[in-house]
Amino acid sequence: MATFAVALLVWFGTGNILAPPVAWLGMAVGAATMRHGALRAATIDMVLSGLALAFVALALAMAARFALAQRQRKIDNAWLASQSDRLSHIFNAAPDTGDAPEMSLDHLRRLRFALDRALQPLDQFNGFEKIDQFQTAATRYQLNFLAYGVALTQARYTPAFRGYMHAAQIALLDKQAQHQVWSYWKLENLWGNLQADPDPVARENIMYTGFVALQMALFSASTGRRDFSQAGRFTLAHPSGRRYTHDAGSLVRRLEHEYTTSPYYLIACEPNWVYPLCNTIGASAIMAFDAQHGEQRWAGHAHDFRHNLEAEFLDGFGRYIPCKSARTGLALPAIGGAMPLAMPCFFLNVVAPDLARRQWLLLRRQLFGRDGALRRRAFWPIDTGNYGFSRASAYSATALAAAELGDSAVYAACMDALEAECPSVLKDGVIHRLRASVWAHGVELMARAGTRDGFRQVIGAPRALAGPQLDSLPYPDILVASAHAGDNGLHAVLYGEGVHAIGLIGLQAHGQYFANEIGFMADAGGKASLSMAFAGRTNLHVRARGGR
Repeated sequence: MATFAVALLVWFGTGNILAPPVAWLGMAVGAATMRHGALRAATIDMVLSGLALAFVALALAMAARFALAQRQRKIDNAWLASQSDRLSHIFNAAPDTGDAPEMSLDHLRRLRFALDRALQPLDQFNGFEKIDQFQTAATRYQLNFLAYGVALTQARYTPAFRGYMHAAQIALLDKQAQHQVWSYWKLENLWGNLQADPDPVARENIMYTGFVALQMALFSASTGRRDFSQAGRFTLAHPSGRRYTHDAGSLVRRLEHEYTTSPYYLIACEPNWVYPLCNTIGASAIMAFDAQHGEQRWAGHAHDFRHNLEAEFLDGFGRYIPCKSARTGLALPAIGGAMPLAMPCFFLNVVAPDLARRQWLLLRRQLFGRDGALRRRAFWPIDTGNYGFSRASAYSATALAAAELGDSAVYAACMDALEAECPSVLKDGVIHRLRASVWAHGVELMARAGTRDGFRQVIGAPRALAGPQLDSLPYPDILVASAHAGDNGLHAVLYGEGVHAIGLIGLQAHGQYFANEIGFMADAGGKASLSMAFAGRTNLHVRARGGR
């Protein structure tokens, strides 16, 4: 039985559907080869009676739990109805007003944690955690969430800056195409689907296809660029010489196909296991693609997606289950504390905002004690990103959802708890947390870039980029805390020391401009380069001659 239990764990952790039957049959064969002697009739009766009693006890326990769940849902629904007058007090954070927000120097130093990892050579992964490639510590998830954090930071704070922010996002996508990142799929596909195809996009695998599609979508939404919409831009080169050519459009089309062919409509990732959270990420990618290309792909899936999400992936108490086996219908219970209930709310706020609020309100009751203090026990003490003993990922993910929904009280409480339990450390100009995973750092970066409905805005209505933009700057000598362009030119805040050259693009060909009080002329391509003195925090205003 212990061997079979381990086989079940392997099945869940790696998608190896062969492990349970092989373990069961292997133990059966082993037992058959042993000399047991003569069996007594009383022993057989005892075993059968024990099994019957166990099944009866299980049935009664399930019936009792179902009755309790029905009662609790009635109580919860009545409680939710009573909260309508308090919603403005709970979701009290002001939405982004369109002003020019600026990162602090502390924030910039946290951003460098992601940038330093992104801007190294493509085949190098220094600073990433290498534990396994099958579960949540996998390198691909570290790349995903660092990239999401950089993209959301770009969209909110530095939309008028290209330079190292664009380069970092492109590099994090190109790292996803490195064979060492996606080589895990050959094994997973073989022992999970009994297929030998190593292409991680060819069959149900939303944890690669959907996550990378969202990475591409956020890159385009935050930069206005369509690099990865070019046919074949995302090519996976296998050591055998085979090449699998993909791009943003092909990934979205694959997601659409998989949604319609999946027995639960939602798509599996590790073969056979279907996660609601991952599917909201894939749905966000399609919705972003629609907004950027003027299409209506998601409109044909929205109703069925929502119906199956509620019909198949809620437990009796109305909580989202972590995952379900597509082949057996087996659903794992809600474990892991607040994080697996909180994080879906971030992505649900794009797909179904009403479901996000409902789920959040039910979760929120568990987060504070009667004295109003944050309940640490509500947060799992294991970091999802590296399996270490730390609540960093739980606090970061809950803060992320709170920021998107506008719950300032939960956001502040989680960020304070994160700093208290995993203090910030400044080293060589970069801030990191010693006991936090790379994944947790990425999620925290997303949370710090968050604002009420900010993610929904980036996905559904990305801002058009026009006017002068900062471009080439020496990293990390110059750090851009803010860069926004409008009718009155480019306004930016930069940190640096000494004299450095800065590049500008998006200017009128041969146009006359001022950078602060320094006059200059753009070239025929609307570009310019000039030297500028920096002394810590430095303001830059680029305006056309005669402009304000």
